[in-house]
Amino acid sequence: TSDGNHSIINFKCRLTNQRGRLCMSAEKRLLFEFPVPQSNVVVPPDASESSQLFRDHILSKSNVMNGMESHSLTPLTAGSLILHTLARSITFAQSQQLASLARLTHGRHFDVRKYDVKTEIYVPAGLVLGLTLSASSRDFHESLHEEISNVSYVHHLHPCDVVGAFSYITDVDENLPGEFECISVRTIGVKNRDVEGVDIPMELLTTERTYTKNVDRICKSLCPKLTNAIIAVVDRKIIRQSNRRAVFLL
Repeated sequence: TSDGNHSIINFKCRLTNQRGRLCMSAEKRLLFEFPVPQSNVVVPPDASESSQLFRDHILSKSNVMNGMESHSLTPLTAGSLILHTLARSITFAQSQQLASLARLTHGRHFDVRKYDVKTEIYVPAGLVLGLTLSASSRDFHESLHEEISNVSYVHHLHPCDVVGAFSYITDVDENLPGEFECISVRTIGVKNRDVEGVDIPMELLTTERTYTKNVDRICKSLCPKLTNAIIAVVDRKIIRQSNRRAVFLL
């Protein structure tokens, strides 16, 4: 980094099953509090990463699904804003147990002798993502396939902070086989805030620069109530049965 005291490292992670088939892949960009020599090593792309076996299998069953009633309760259109009513928290004990299960070793997740549990202990990023998506799950429960294209962790989450969320539908693609549709949605997780009645700025819902500095700038100038309250910005695509109803003209 420019200050010479930190390093930004890009990781590419792949999860395969016992048959060697790719189940999940992710690219992560992490900031470390120590300098390392610059590297220009580039990992070549793997052909299997472009494969979407599970998604293609679901789409291939469109004829079967057409004969079943849609479980999509709410029609969604581009430009819709959803304020999710579900909110929940995670305790320090739960966070500690799940972090141990995932073999996380950073002291910020455990060491209460060195860090204050209410202000300096952090909930791991994977749990932040899970809490954010679970807060929106009631309104997207009918999804058949989900792909996360980008996650930005904006502010730290501490144990017992209450997490809520709101989502903005950026696009609805109906050009899928049968009665499927693909919804592009941005879900934003917030901590210890009730966003009902809050005027959420459009720039926050559409900006591609979702790093902390830019999100804080938007909130401070356009929506002060959300300042320092946004914990994650998640962009994803959801495939589901459409809620369209056929209209017959007599």
